[in-house]
Amino acid sequence: MDSLEAIDFIKICVLFFAYFVFAPLLGVVIKGRTKIQDWIFFVMCFMTISGFLGPAEWGLTIDFHPTYRGTARGYHFYFNEALAGALIVANFLESPRRFRWLPPGLIFYIANICLSFVSIINAPHPEYVVMAAVKASEVIVIFVATYNYLQNTERVRWFLTTFCFVLFWELIVCLKLKYVDHLYQVIGTFEHQNPLSMYAILIGVVLLSAGVGPKQKRSTLYLLGFCAAAWIVECTLSRGGLVAFAIGTLAVMGLGLLDKITIRRLLVIAGLAAIVCVGIAASLQTIINRFNDTYNKDSSETRRMLNIASREMLRDYPLGGGWNNFGVLINPPYPYGSLIDQYFKDHNEFKEVDTSKGIVESHYYLLLSETGYPGYISYLILIAYFLYLNARAALFFRNHFLGVISVGIGIGCSCNYLQSLLERVLTQPRNLMLWLILLALTARIETWRKQAKAQRAKPRYAEPERIEVETAEAA
Repeated sequence: MDSLEAIDFIKICVLFFAYFVFAPLLGVVIKGRTKIQDWIFFVMCFMTISGFLGPAEWGLTIDFHPTYRGTARGYHFYFNEALAGALIVANFLESPRRFRWLPPGLIFYIANICLSFVSIINAPHPEYVVMAAVKASEVIVIFVATYNYLQNTERVRWFLTTFCFVLFWELIVCLKLKYVDHLYQVIGTFEHQNPLSMYAILIGVVLLSAGVGPKQKRSTLYLLGFCAAAWIVECTLSRGGLVAFAIGTLAVMGLGLLDKITIRRLLVIAGLAAIVCVGIAASLQTIINRFNDTYNKDSSETRRMLNIASREMLRDYPLGGGWNNFGVLINPPYPYGSLIDQYFKDHNEFKEVDTSKGIVESHYYLLLSETGYPGYISYLILIAYFLYLNARAALFFRNHFLGVISVGIGIGCSCNYLQSLLERVLTQPRNLMLWLILLALTARIETWRKQAKAQRAKPRYAEPERIEVETAEAA
């Protein structure tokens, strides 16, 4: 056994202990202890940022391929998945009949994984397909844990409070990197500024919607969390992120005013506008410089050529060229990157053919080229289904806490899908975890909607809040 195999064996032993010994034992210990479960959930969510003062990996990778430029470079497992396992065990032991192993909508996510895996038949490196499938599958444990943990609206409020503090911490890291370390584009605890920006947008829009919704004791905290998200996005100087964040903010405030004009919402808009004006004035030149960086032309041209290469791959492989195999197909001996080589040769950028070209930036082109029509169409069905659930819940729980949460999730995810046109943010594990947590909350609200609808005919259930809490706890 060589050194690499020995290290991987040790990692496997550690992961086995974390997943199959520590997690079940912790689950037994925290059974029925709601406060401890709240803090376990807090830590699980906090660990989605995977770092304290900079990029880190709170997990272990087996069979790591450091030089491969793909979306999965090994079999990576995160320690917060063990905490999710503990929550699953605890909630299952508390009420096996109430526990759901397959929450609403999860079947669409599993179907997307299965249909994407079909591309293995064309993959030049089948093991890379398996790596991607494992990466996508393992986070299902976070989805199931979140859904079964969120048993009442008080826990939904704790969920929002948790991510406020996650954003506060991430903002501290970003401010340190920007003003102490003097970084131009801040990446925080993430691999790149784009996924950091999308992470902040995805949850920040939800916090804004909750903050301007029906008045409650933590509304101000939610708005502060949103402001932290806004500051983080500004620190990243991600062009797509800045645009997506502006669209998401305007959409939330616009829908809020269309629903009902209140003095509080007008004051919030005025306050946010003042903050934005001050922020823009302080960083306007930096933002202008970012949108006019000299490398933008070459970057845009490379994006265009990678999109062309993706279409050529799809033409040759309708079932996909192999999940997580774009980094292989774009380089020799495959012909798909020849257009890029010729472009840079014509511009005297290099003398030899580049044999380490990266992968396409657009998430949708990446899906088309790697997983073909089955993976791409099933992904569109997946996101459309959950957006439908958000819209339906927003209408059903209108003027209620759950309604504004559904609005926020729907708009936040829509911003994510919009930014995915240019950036493959959902291939990053941190964004993937947060996304599935929000989809799990969507699934839980859908369950409450069905229960409330079934009980609404009974006179004793008069308030949506009471409907949701009583049916959730009595189920």
